[in-house]
Amino acid sequence: MSTTVWFATNRTEPRGGRKTFGNRFHADGPHFYRVGRAEVTRHGEDDDAATVEWDLLPERRPAVPNVNDVPETTRKNTQSGRTGSAGLFQEIRDAVRRDQAEVLIFIHGFANTFESSLVRAAQLAETYAFERRARAGEPARPVRLLPVAFAWPSDGKVQPPWMYASDRDDAEMSGVAMARALKRFLDFLDTQDAAGGERCPYRVHLVAHSMGNWALRHAIQGLRARVFGARLPKIIDNAFLMAADEDDDCFQHVHKLQPLTELARRVHVYHAENDLALEVSDKTKFNMDRLGTAGPRTFSGLDTRITAIDCSAVADTTLSHGRHQYYRLREEVIRDVRAVLAGPATPGRIPGRQEVEPGRRYRLDVDA
Repeated sequence: MSTTVWFATNRTEPRGGRKTFGNRFHADGPHFYRVGRAEVTRHGEDDDAATVEWDLLPERRPAVPNVNDVPETTRKNTQSGRTGSAGLFQEIRDAVRRDQAEVLIFIHGFANTFESSLVRAAQLAETYAFERRARAGEPARPVRLLPVAFAWPSDGKVQPPWMYASDRDDAEMSGVAMARALKRFLDFLDTQDAAGGERCPYRVHLVAHSMGNWALRHAIQGLRARVFGARLPKIIDNAFLMAADEDDDCFQHVHKLQPLTELARRVHVYHAENDLALEVSDKTKFNMDRLGTAGPRTFSGLDTRITAIDCSAVADTTLSHGRHQYYRLREEVIRDVRAVLAGPATPGRIPGRQEVEPGRRYRLDVDA
């Protein structure tokens, strides 16, 4: 079975015989991105065992005075209007309505290739698919997740050591492109409202892993600049910050991740004290006190919709993962995410959680 993944990327486009996107920025700059769709077929649980076939959606073009003067493909795209980001959003909207599905946006972390970021997005959509709790007069029902990935230009390599610093810079600079994509999404929703259409009744969720949280910070700051500091609209239902390579005081400062609580209805921080990848970030890269290690530094004064889930007891996967991949591989964590998505539920009543700080901090234990 294959999974459709919609994507946006500001990576170097294929050219000169290269068949995939490169690990540098688009030729027009880090702010420029292209959109498309891919079919991802995973072969077992092996990260590398997957087939990825992708196509770009046509770019948005200025109005053409005489569409008969342009090539057939461009003429069709111009007449249909399904170009650029608007075309991507309309495709996703149509799929959501058709399948009564929900959307899962994924921002990958350090050392991912273009293809691996799409494979990760497909894996999460398949793994996190959940059963919505029964409501009055309605039975419980399975819910599909439609994955959307932003593939920023990480190098896809862990070594040599300077690759980390390179990826961190690229993640930060990619915030501009992500902010532009988010702003166009807001504009798309406003256009639907202005046309008298109904806003999509289904939900949008966000998963940011590791250094993807650093990229998310800069995306949110870029979006704030584009709305001139106005309060951000709540378009994300659940934001899952997984093993975040971000400062543990990020929710205390408006110039960091504090505005995420405007964009998202609920924020869930999954962390592990024994995360070796973040320990390396702390000890050798001078990025002290990671959010993905112990969660928020303090909950005093923070938005009450932020919760922290300690995954230290369930972080082990394989040695090479450095206790950093539990968000997609450990059944205890996957089950917890599904329970959150199934909502509504009081955080302390989700099965498998042990309360550490009422309403704020919880711990996941190994299955008996």
